[in-house]
Amino acid sequence: MKDLEGKIHLVASLPLFRTLSKKEQHWVAETVQIVEKERNEILFRSGDSEKSLYLILSGTVELQIPKGGEAKNEEIETLKKGQYFGIQSLLTGEKNHQTAITLTESRFLVLHQKDFQLLLKKIPYLSIIFSKMLTKSLRSDLLGGREYFHNSVVCLVHSDPRTRSDYALHLVTSIEKESGKKAIILQFNQKGREIENPNIKRYKFQAMDKIKEALARHYADYAFIFLEVFPEDPESLSRLLLEEADYVENLISTDKDKNLCSQMSSHAKENETLYHETNILQVIEHGKYDIHIRRKSRELSGVQVGLALGGGAALGLTQVGIMKALEEEGIQLDMIAGTSIGAVIGAFFASGLGYKGILPLLEEIDSIFKMLKLVDLSFPGQGLLHGKNVRNLLEKYLGDLYFEDLPTKLRLISCDITTRQEIVLSEGKVLDAVMASVSIPGVFVPQPQENGKIYVDGGIVNPLPVSPLTQEGIQRIIAVNSMPSSKDEMKTNKLLNLNVLDIIVNSLYSLQYRIGKYSAQEADVYLNPILPNSNWFEFWRSSEFIELGERVTKQAMPEIKALFSNQKH
Repeated sequence: MKDLEGKIHLVASLPLFRTLSKKEQHWVAETVQIVEKERNEILFRSGDSEKSLYLILSGTVELQIPKGGEAKNEEIETLKKGQYFGIQSLLTGEKNHQTAITLTESRFLVLHQKDFQLLLKKIPYLSIIFSKMLTKSLRSDLLGGREYFHNSVVCLVHSDPRTRSDYALHLVTSIEKESGKKAIILQFNQKGREIENPNIKRYKFQAMDKIKEALARHYADYAFIFLEVFPEDPESLSRLLLEEADYVENLISTDKDKNLCSQMSSHAKENETLYHETNILQVIEHGKYDIHIRRKSRELSGVQVGLALGGGAALGLTQVGIMKALEEEGIQLDMIAGTSIGAVIGAFFASGLGYKGILPLLEEIDSIFKMLKLVDLSFPGQGLLHGKNVRNLLEKYLGDLYFEDLPTKLRLISCDITTRQEIVLSEGKVLDAVMASVSIPGVFVPQPQENGKIYVDGGIVNPLPVSPLTQEGIQRIIAVNSMPSSKDEMKTNKLLNLNVLDIIVNSLYSLQYRIGKYSAQEADVYLNPILPNSNWFEFWRSSEFIELGERVTKQAMPEIKALFSNQKH
């Protein structure tokens, strides 16, 4: 059962399966195999009959093709975490065209052809997702095996004609800036003269064979090809362009009834890897157009970087030092996931309040006597402390913030104590989500919600929230585990002789450290700054924690900056 639970966790972390229901993810986990390989192992050779899909959990794989007339192979692509290979043989039954070799120690989820057929009977609409994957693989044949998975066709659908202006051009420009990848816009059924812009090609025809030919001519030179569907386009043209796309972005507005994607199946629309809707007029009205363009371009080009902040109470204040070091380097993150104290610091980070914004808060708890002001005992109750004083303190800084208004996307983790399930909070008032995430069972009274649920500290179910990042397609991740291991020497709490707090908290942290280490396997950069001879209640030692976090981050800065490097493809 433990192995199955681990596989469910891994399946849920992959963007390919993130929109499946819990039951469907369970079916996938029962079907796939976890395979671990050493460095320089050959997974299969060109011409082999291996018919399996490999999804990379960790490590690096090189794909090669036979070099014409020579015994040697030629490298065509290097694949990393989150990418896949073997789809063509899996779906068509053909022999492999490539040779796959591990460059590092690697872990995979492997789906064999016979198991895949059984899985499709349980989850029929997986065939839509896999057909899109096959389309990408078949395109590689036109390129002699090159651009194996980096070539993507995106269809922008202008369901509201008022959104058509320069949206596509802004997106293409941003993609080239953020990722270093070349992109182009192909417009069909366009009358009038050619636009004098190297990123836009206009064609008057709308015949299927000519459109496919035009697409094929651009596969070798562009990592991203954007197609556009306009309200005046014939339905046959719209359908063709939608079918050719790997991903559809539907630009809609709430005051318009017309949806040019009405012909798409409901299953396809439910899958976020295939389809997304944006009310672009609302984005513009709220003054977030530039933020939206940058986010969308980084999302599409797969260069998003996420930060996972774990729990640890005062030990987690090292994360403030990490925030300071990243800010000083001008590093902009795409998403932050936080649990417990990581939820507090993550909220300051994502809101733009940042390091300077959190310092006044820390000054309010920089002594034992100031900390005592936060104590509001609950007798009898569901926890030792009500938590109202803590909420009042945080409200001074986070009170007016809503998730929808944050410049950086934020995901906070809590636990539904009734069902014992992880809850990822991403809507509404940030303060409410923070309080739900920090409510340590037995210490704070659980947080009742408007939906009648009772939420407690998210560290119980996910002490190092890497999975919420991977589930949303973040492929480059920095993880910060503030939990001490059994080897770290920590203090015992003698304050007011409340040793029951030590028993509760340290029991939780012992388990959470081990769970966190498991989650850390999915991260690209792992930080575990622990201040010797400290403990979870010593918030007044914030300067020491911050200094440690800053120092550890600066040491890891070369690795962190490598996550933001733009490698042209």
